[in-house]
Amino acid sequence: MSVAATKPEPVNIQAGELRQARRNFLVALEPVRPAVYRYCRRLTGTVWDAEDLLQETLVKALSDASQRHEPISNVEAWLIRIATNTWLDTLRRSGRTAVQDFSEPGVDVPDDGAADPLTSLEVESALEHLLLVLPPQERACVVLKDVFRYSLAEIAETLDTSAGAVKSALHRGRSTLATARAGGSVPADDDGAAAGSGTKPPQPEGHPELLRRLADAFNSYDIDAMVSLFLTGGRTVVIGNVSETGHEEIRTGSMTHTFGPDAAELYRASVHSYDGEDVILLWERPKDAPKTPEVVADVLRLSGALGEPLIAELRLYFFCPEVLAEVAGGLGLPFKTNGVSYF
Repeated sequence: MSVAATKPEPVNIQAGELRQARRNFLVALEPVRPAVYRYCRRLTGTVWDAEDLLQETLVKALSDASQRHEPISNVEAWLIRIATNTWLDTLRRSGRTAVQDFSEPGVDVPDDGAADPLTSLEVESALEHLLLVLPPQERACVVLKDVFRYSLAEIAETLDTSAGAVKSALHRGRSTLATARAGGSVPADDDGAAAGSGTKPPQPEGHPELLRRLADAFNSYDIDAMVSLFLTGGRTVVIGNVSETGHEEIRTGSMTHTFGPDAAELYRASVHSYDGEDVILLWERPKDAPKTPEVVADVLRLSGALGEPLIAELRLYFFCPEVLAEVAGGLGLPFKTNGVSYF
């Protein structure tokens, strides 16, 4: 005698409550977020990779915080530790850059109170781009010591290693930076690029034209034209907040929210080149204040589909204040930030 399968009861997930809890978490972290982004920026070398690392760090932090019994005494150090481990794990999985454990013994280098051979000003400005020549562990140690001014003990705790191993990594990293600053040769990974440096994914042919067509559709407030530029299964991602898949979700979601008749703001799109990549900037001003100067309120990047002149994914950085400040500010344009969450 067969027994009919029992249909499981549907799980009642209160999306609104989850979003509110997540928003509360993100807002609580706002005071330390700029410092953590700054750290991610030094590790990864690009504004886009830094934001990706920051977002992954925040996701893991929310999970970790929800399972903790003890309070978090130093939130910045906690997030930096999560960011470091996330970054190293990503490099290990990619296999492109060798990532070894902090296993070398300490060497005879100046103690923690001695003058640093590289000052924080040098590392942050004149030598910022040279940090990318360092292997991962050495880069993390140099950034934490010479930029963030962590003590050896704090770095060791953050990176789960010993003070001796940190001193050894600092010594090697500073020596490499000094060589690079003097114009000498530096180590390279198997691909011939500086160890740990980022690369831009190739874009399909016609990417600039697709970007221009999307900007034109924005400026015409033609939602049908906007949606038609996406693959049937294309996506929009409002970084750190929400994603939409397929024409109907895109139409009724971000496009109508931004360009529909009920929107409180007017937008204008312009195409700019930043760090060798073409992006769309969305300029904003209130509908009811036409004389108010417009400011950049969003940065958009798109990924084209292979073999078709269509958008596979559109990424919107509206709730990424550090990205807005770096991109628009770096281009010398007025901008506004929008907090960290819709909800």
